[in-house]
Amino acid sequence: MSSTRNPIKHTFETVDTKTAETEFFLRQMAHPPSEASSFNYLFSAYVSAARTTTLALQQFKHLPGFEAWYGPHRDRLKREPLAKFFLDTRNDHVHGGPYPVTASMHHRGKSLYYFDRGANAPERQDNDVVSMCRDFFVLLLEVAYDCYVKLGVHIDPQQYYTREHFAKLGRTIDDAEVEVWGWVCTSLIKEGCDEDDRWYELRGQVGECLINHLFYAYLGRPTPQPALPDRIADFAFSPEDRGWTHVPAGFDSIEDYEKHQAQCTDT
Repeated sequence: MSSTRNPIKHTFETVDTKTAETEFFLRQMAHPPSEASSFNYLFSAYVSAARTTTLALQQFKHLPGFEAWYGPHRDRLKREPLAKFFLDTRNDHVHGGPYPVTASMHHRGKSLYYFDRGANAPERQDNDVVSMCRDFFVLLLEVAYDCYVKLGVHIDPQQYYTREHFAKLGRTIDDAEVEVWGWVCTSLIKEGCDEDDRWYELRGQVGECLINHLFYAYLGRPTPQPALPDRIADFAFSPEDRGWTHVPAGFDSIEDYEKHQAQCTDT
């Protein structure tokens, strides 16, 4: 992003990429190799990536309102048995502990792996490793998503560069264009573009959330999206057009995942 000022000093890309990395290893475990050792290697990579997701998030503690926002999430993760289990498992393994995955079985043509009894995994209905890893990933994903919702103007250029946000700052579209391009885009004005059009064109030149496909797939919703100009609102890209129709790990379709989640909620 070429600009005379850089109001978003740290992009959220580090959190996005670490979150995507965690899901990558989750997907690999959902289609495991036949060797138990290879599955353990994937699990080790998964828990390490999951841990760095929260560490990457904490680099934004300088943001206004971050501690008030993150404190409840941090406390919840400390209380949540699944989150505590994965943190303890990762720490134990990093310090030389054995791999906690020792048992496997074949079910409907798939290999399911389970934690060793000595690993003290939380008791639950879906107690295979992939199901537990997926649910833990969703917990982390909910935290990242809530950051985009509550602190979005500080981390997401798509939420920062809006008429509404700049009005709160006492600034205008001219200020935004100078910030991004270094000049006011008089050419757009000459072409008949109104202010909403100019904001739309501007946002096309700045970054955006890199993991909306994960938010949409696992949580059923993307990050807050700026309003589109009236002239193109009827031609807005669909989730499929935007690449958000990502099938959650371990499922054949988003619909299968949604049915599974609904069943878990009912039980």
